[in-house]
Amino acid sequence: MKLAAFALVYTTLATLGLVVLRRTLADASLEEIVRAPGFYAGGALYAASFATFLVSLRSFEVLTVFPLFSGITYASVTVAAALVLDEQLTASRLAGIAFVAVGAVMLVR
Repeated sequence: MKLAAFALVYTTLATLGLVVLRRTLADASLEEIVRAPGFYAGGALYAASFATFLVSLRSFEVLTVFPLFSGITYASVTVAAALVLDEQLTASRLAGIAFVAVGAVMLVR
């Protein structure tokens, strides 16, 4: 239960952070980026996800945390990018998510 909570928090923070950063960075000059609140908000969210990762390492093995968190986040970022950023969700990307999920399950067990 505790691992699932850490995974949910990490995935949510990392996905939001990456989506906000991508949206902020798209077609922006460096000057515009450093003035954009989204740059700092996305960075803070992503940094908070990393802090969650570090805290989870205190309670769980890295061979459990890393594949689980990475796999779930890979899938959630892919779906969020398709929904929010209008990026392509192709059959090969869906297959990639499935392969990552299978690999993560095999590593966590």
